[in-house]
Amino acid sequence: MADGVETPIAQTRAGETVLVLDDGELSARQAKTTLRQEGRQVFVCPSAREALAMLPETAPDLILTSLDLPDLSGIRLLEVLQDRAPGVPLIATVAEANMTLGVQAIRAGALDVLTRPLHAESLVVSVDHALAEARGARDLARVREQVRDRHGFSHMLTQSPRMLRVFDQIRAVAATDATVLILGDTGTGKELVSRAIHERSRRREKPFISINCGAFTETLLESELFGHEKGSFTGASGRRRGVFEMADGGTLFLDELGETSLNVQVNLLRVLEEMCFRRVGGQETVHVDTRIIAATNANLEDMTAKGRFRQDLFYRLNVFPVHLPPLRERPEDIPLLTRHFLEDAAGEYGLQPPTITPEAMEAITTYRWPGNVRQLRSLCERWVIVGSGGTIGIDQLPMDMQPGQQVPMDMYGTTPLLTVDETLPMRAAVERASAQVERTYLHRLLTKNGGHLIRTAKAAGITRRTLYTKMKLYGLDAADYRI
Repeated sequence: MADGVETPIAQTRAGETVLVLDDGELSARQAKTTLRQEGRQVFVCPSAREALAMLPETAPDLILTSLDLPDLSGIRLLEVLQDRAPGVPLIATVAEANMTLGVQAIRAGALDVLTRPLHAESLVVSVDHALAEARGARDLARVREQVRDRHGFSHMLTQSPRMLRVFDQIRAVAATDATVLILGDTGTGKELVSRAIHERSRRREKPFISINCGAFTETLLESELFGHEKGSFTGASGRRRGVFEMADGGTLFLDELGETSLNVQVNLLRVLEEMCFRRVGGQETVHVDTRIIAATNANLEDMTAKGRFRQDLFYRLNVFPVHLPPLRERPEDIPLLTRHFLEDAAGEYGLQPPTITPEAMEAITTYRWPGNVRQLRSLCERWVIVGSGGTIGIDQLPMDMQPGQQVPMDMYGTTPLLTVDETLPMRAAVERASAQVERTYLHRLLTKNGGHLIRTAKAAGITRRTLYTKMKLYGLDAADYRI
């Protein structure tokens, strides 16, 4: 506090209530004094009976409880408190010689266990962490409810003004049959947006078909799009419908459209204008009623100027453009999405979601996230698997997310500047700098190629096995670079 004005943190703490259950006069007084100095309201009860009677009146934000109360103790006490105060975080205290009970308490749902006599610094850190997690959980529930009420997008969460404008665009265009072009970096959620448009359209009961145009050669892509007749090419043993036919009456999502050849672009333009085509090797004209939503992380206007993308197709697709901001431009969503992905992954794998320390949360909020939302989701899944029910701190973050470890950028935010640690012997310093350059080089190539390993290895002039080995060495995951 300065000049009598409370900081936002002090204001937050002043509105928080802690209920302390402890029959020890010294430890109860110490906890009360320490937490009040932090600006929190504190109530102390010497027995479980008295505490349970006070719960409705005090409505605590956190309960700090001894597991050695005379009238109700141990794990049974935790069970009763969780039943009577669902969702309120619990911190248990035990005698220093009884850590076996402490381990059982963690398994029973306590967020942390402290030993008595209490250390003021440990108490403050534990309480701050628990209440920050509780606030985060409340924020997540509130935003989920707001997004559901306002937009009906159960799989897309945000409190970013830019993304909320995207939601308004989705609502507006979903009611029409207009062609939509979704633009944004790899991993920003372009397919989620396309599905949201489909689910709010009159076509929602019909198929939604998605195809990654960058995953096929030109010949195979034409067959995937338009189908083929028996004998039209080697291996075509019968007639096969393409995705335009499969999506008839519904929506076709064409992902990575910038990867298509000029020949395929000609055929796409014809279908968009006439809604009819011929299967590969066929003579019959097939008519469809398919809505097109296209997406790309490429700059189509730049590609058009260079003759790599047809201008007439660009204009035909660009009826209703939707621009998705990268995650680094919506940092307010990172804590929210992190908690959401941790809960989702924990539910999927039948594990407990880990908690994120405030320091780690601050570090990932300031990270640039080259793989965007997809990268964050993958990382959260990894944390759930390796840290179920535990705590993720700075040390558990990937190296390039840790403070002081991120690769510095030039004034344009694009070119890495080489840093050399002069405290090391020359040979070690050069080896470390070389590794930094190599990692950044591979990161750039993976980003450019959307995580496609064959194309990345070819561009780097190395084998796919060598690429995979180096990616493993540098903690790079191809999934983080895909949408």
